[in-house]
Amino acid sequence: MLLLINACLKEDAMNKLFTGFSPVNIGDGWIISTLAAEGIDSIALDQLYRDVYADDQTWMMKSLLVFRNGKLVAESYLKDDADRTEIDAIWSCTKQVNSIITGIAIDQGYIGSVEDPIGEYLPEYIAKHPDKAAITLGHLLTMKSGIAFDNATQSDIFRQHKTDNSIDYVLGLDLNYEPGSFFNYQDGDPQVVSGIIQEATGKTLDEYGKEVLFDPLGITNYQWERYSDGVTLGAFGILTSPRELAKVAECVLDNGQWNNHQIIPLDWLQEMLSAKVLNANTAFGYYWWSIPSKGYYFMWGHGGQYAFIIPAKQLLVVITSLPQVDDDIGMTIEQIIDIVDQIAATAQ
Repeated sequence: MLLLINACLKEDAMNKLFTGFSPVNIGDGWIISTLAAEGIDSIALDQLYRDVYADDQTWMMKSLLVFRNGKLVAESYLKDDADRTEIDAIWSCTKQVNSIITGIAIDQGYIGSVEDPIGEYLPEYIAKHPDKAAITLGHLLTMKSGIAFDNATQSDIFRQHKTDNSIDYVLGLDLNYEPGSFFNYQDGDPQVVSGIIQEATGKTLDEYGKEVLFDPLGITNYQWERYSDGVTLGAFGILTSPRELAKVAECVLDNGQWNNHQIIPLDWLQEMLSAKVLNANTAFGYYWWSIPSKGYYFMWGHGGQYAFIIPAKQLLVVITSLPQVDDDIGMTIEQIIDIVDQIAATAQ
């Protein structure tokens, strides 16, 4: 049945005809520039776009955008030009936004530091679940809480609102590992971070995030879902457009600045991006991914939602895809990196 559904999805989602990648000024705050002005090989990039459109392996891609020197130089929407402004789920890219907002809360004094035990902010929950007393905010931000949350079987609890209290649910799970000793990528830890932000600031994560991040970046075209208990979904839950997603990544690329205003504290930015967990080819910081060998940093959401930052070339690549594509048939991270590598090679 799954194969049949995915086959039908693929058939319905074939790309429209390639008609170029010249960006359009829609008054959303992005400066539009040309490939020549920003030092990008137009012939090589044109071939890359044509290859993406023609490749059967990229049928699930919805958008491909290229920014250089803080300006939008290329964009194409493979399914529908309406996707320029239509919002859709960016899934776990929400985690990277969560991390940025957490750093701002620390800088503003609402939270002491990543070394703080979570009981300082959630005392009633730790009183109920004392085995979680040693977990710190830093453990949550690096997916090292030790809590036995399994995305394959438990993320639907949040998506389908199956429990009365999302924080109590996560902290009520078994502690499989000593906090700080084991990396387990999952959606439970970021939900607890959302609860901590809410307790510390007196505002939900989406409310506080609007005030300190989205409004300063001029991001208005988005939604951020809350769980039914009133806590903002911290692991996923943001729906937005590719151009709005790019504003978050561009702020990171520009050392936390936007329009010459420091939005993300520089010390947090550096700590957030630094590798805390090393995998085969990728690394993980405070919810942010990186490829140390290439100098890339990136946001990564289920189904093929990405924003790649290449500081050495002042380059930003945003890719979004059909959000419901099954992992088994979606593009691999290796395929995505190959596309980003080819785009990086066009930047002189």
